[in-house]
Amino acid sequence: MRGDIFGILVLLKYCICKDAHNFDGDIKDFVVGNSKLYVLTDRRLHQMKHDLLEEKSKDISNATHPNTVTILVPFDANGTLVTCGTSDNEYCEVLDINDITNSIYWESISVGPQWKETSVAFIVDINPKVDPMGSYLLVARKKGKEIVTLRDTLNSGKGGIFSRIDELSESFIQTTRTHVEFVDGFQVSSLNISYLFINTKTETERKVHVFRLNNFKGRKKGIFKDLKAATIGCCDDKVRPVLLASTIIPSVKSVIWAGVFSAQNERDPENTALALYDISHVEGQVKGFCTNGEKCISESGMKLQPLAVVFKYRSMTSVAAVRTESWIVLFIGTKDGQLIKLVLDETFKAGCPMVLYKSDDERSVFPRMHFDPVDSKHVYIALKNQVRRVSVAQCVKYKTLKDCRASLDPLCGWCVNSRRCSTKDECSESSWVSIPNDSFQRQLLYFQVAKTSSTNISLHLVLSLKSTGSPVFSCAFTAGSVNVCDRSDTAAVFPNCSCSFSDQLLSTRVSAVVTIGDQKITEMLTLRNCSSITEHSSNISYTQCVQCISAGCHWSSSPKQCDWTHEPGPQLQVQDACKDLLSGTDYKEPKIFSLEPNKSSFHGRNRVLLRGSNLQSVTKIHIQGDLDCIPKEAPVFEYFNDTLRFNIPPSETKGTVKVCAVTPDGRCHGNIIITYSSLPSCTGIQPKVTWKSGGRKIHVQGTNMELVESIILHPSRKEFKTHHDTSSGDVWFLPNHNDRSGVFSLFLKFGNSAVECVDNFSYLPDPKFTGFTTLQESDYLQVVIQKKADKLNFSESEVDVSGQQGDQEHECVLEWILSSSILCKIKHISGAIITLDSLTKKDSHIGVWSNMRIMPGEAIHQTMTKIKLWKLLSL
Repeated sequence: MRGDIFGILVLLKYCICKDAHNFDGDIKDFVVGNSKLYVLTDRRLHQMKHDLLEEKSKDISNATHPNTVTILVPFDANGTLVTCGTSDNEYCEVLDINDITNSIYWESISVGPQWKETSVAFIVDINPKVDPMGSYLLVARKKGKEIVTLRDTLNSGKGGIFSRIDELSESFIQTTRTHVEFVDGFQVSSLNISYLFINTKTETERKVHVFRLNNFKGRKKGIFKDLKAATIGCCDDKVRPVLLASTIIPSVKSVIWAGVFSAQNERDPENTALALYDISHVEGQVKGFCTNGEKCISESGMKLQPLAVVFKYRSMTSVAAVRTESWIVLFIGTKDGQLIKLVLDETFKAGCPMVLYKSDDERSVFPRMHFDPVDSKHVYIALKNQVRRVSVAQCVKYKTLKDCRASLDPLCGWCVNSRRCSTKDECSESSWVSIPNDSFQRQLLYFQVAKTSSTNISLHLVLSLKSTGSPVFSCAFTAGSVNVCDRSDTAAVFPNCSCSFSDQLLSTRVSAVVTIGDQKITEMLTLRNCSSITEHSSNISYTQCVQCISAGCHWSSSPKQCDWTHEPGPQLQVQDACKDLLSGTDYKEPKIFSLEPNKSSFHGRNRVLLRGSNLQSVTKIHIQGDLDCIPKEAPVFEYFNDTLRFNIPPSETKGTVKVCAVTPDGRCHGNIIITYSSLPSCTGIQPKVTWKSGGRKIHVQGTNMELVESIILHPSRKEFKTHHDTSSGDVWFLPNHNDRSGVFSLFLKFGNSAVECVDNFSYLPDPKFTGFTTLQESDYLQVVIQKKADKLNFSESEVDVSGQQGDQEHECVLEWILSSSILCKIKHISGAIITLDSLTKKDSHIGVWSNMRIMPGEAIHQTMTKIKLWKLLSL
């Protein structure tokens, strides 16, 4: 049974997750219908329930291509699943949406793109009063000049199912562009409008465009004739000309759309940006795109600029969105395998990003994500060969009302009756306490004081909360055990409290206890005389301004002074009111030059070395990433003027974070990068054995090996320092003496965690050399060294044989190494008589063969010199 450290350190090699399903092949596409989930892999189409229970599968491969399906569209209203592809010939097939093994219709027809080409396809609903067809299949793909077609979905049309004919003539959108890539498309049913988003490329530039089609125009020609187009720009800080993914954001008055744009520089920590646009009024044309029969030469389209750029990251790949009241909740997939949740308020201000899921490896999140159509409480993501069903809210992990509110998640609130943090629909017939619309700007509790008479002070306390009902609510203000309010019945109407007290209690610390149901929120308030904070000072300082705001008083910027609050109102933020008064300090500013190493797994890393100057005043290290609203803190140890050491703390996210050094005045100095990445993974050991005396150089191969700090053998629990091979990216170590032979498990240690290697590691008995023979040839001396057969498998880099004549040493060139012998040859030395009489190691502190002697074989010459067999183990 493995020891205590491995109960904590060893990560599971296999993950069994109820909300994940793995497939035999990589996922090429997946879609969600009203009652089923459909996943397309290399060779099969899978039908699943929404809970990821697989029901049926269908082979879709052929001898030419492993996956022939290029279009996968659920048509729920018709009870069918439409697939098109490129088998032996191009084809489209209609499957039963509840049983994909039941083929309803098949036709050899060219509809979708070729294998590996990009496309967009979805159902477009038409007003039946205008067009009796009811619905079309819109297909957008680059195939010659034709890029967008509308296909019949019923056999009742004049051309039959999948026909693009409209009133006995063909209708489509065409282009004169050579490089066109369709990224996304969707229909806004409430407006009868469809949108398409494409990337274009010329020899000199890349652009992103949007097409707008009016479905209300009825038949195909009418829809295409009303084609509108515009160019989309992103962003002000740098050009990001490639669209990677997009989503529609549910809105009432307008069409808000979010897109992930790339600058195509993956080394840039802000390579991708997520931007919001209003695409309600796309007008004009873009050169190179038009309806068939027209000339695609005019350009009168507008260029859309973002309403807001809400998030920047190194490697976003996908995005999806829901709306709850005035809040927008975005779900962002990344190339390094994370699902990030980002909340926006009604002004598009972003809250703290939250990581809902992260993979242990670098599996990228698929460009499209889908919500559970029943209640949108789960989002489906695909990572290489896996589909995951992730809850959009993780309310259960917040155990108190205060923690629930601190999450700043509008999908979570405190259910007063059930006494837990939950979603609103899980809190029936009870008060559900949640964050108000301006919570990004408000702390949970703040207070203000006003002078109501020469001797009386009024205190007004506000909670930044809202409720669906009338929860049990009360407030108490005490100094010690004494109530400080003039009246015993303190006014308390959710979410406000008020209290009057004598000015004799000024400069007293008062405990404010707010009770909501069974939850108590306690805050210590220091009551001060607002007028006295600055009245005796000729130099107004930043500290005085902070004291004024923190005491619930009002700060006046002109003249700069502190005064009583005249009437309750929104809390003034310290960073806004006092920023102009921030002054310097007498500290010598620390500087950071380098960090060694600067890469860590998301489990953290121990004893990293920071180099710089003036570091003796540093008290702690701040580590803050793009996904962190509050920096992590790491204490400093072993610090000097130019170096210090600290431990990199674990992170819930992958990616780059910024490091700065904090001095006693609270300022943070310097800016250097740490990269959090996936865990190390061991793929092999070479060689897999060493001799009992130790000292053999063992190479360990794998990924992210630069994160490995040491090697641990189990069950001996011996730990060995690792050395990094910069040329191969692997690590190596030198196992020392072991009292017993046997097989051991090998673990890679990093931070306070470890992973097990795929290979076992063995100690074998020391090699035993039994003798040698020599044979003089015409121009060389052949030396054969005998040893007891073993499984050590010496390599040529580990053995060095040389002959010595007088003061000169001559190389014995290896010919072969076998389990029971070693053969080498020394070029002829005039007048030399050479035998082998001893075996020694080259370095006194490394190796295993000291004091071992081999008796010479038959001497065929009269004089003797010495040949040494050396084990090469250079550090």
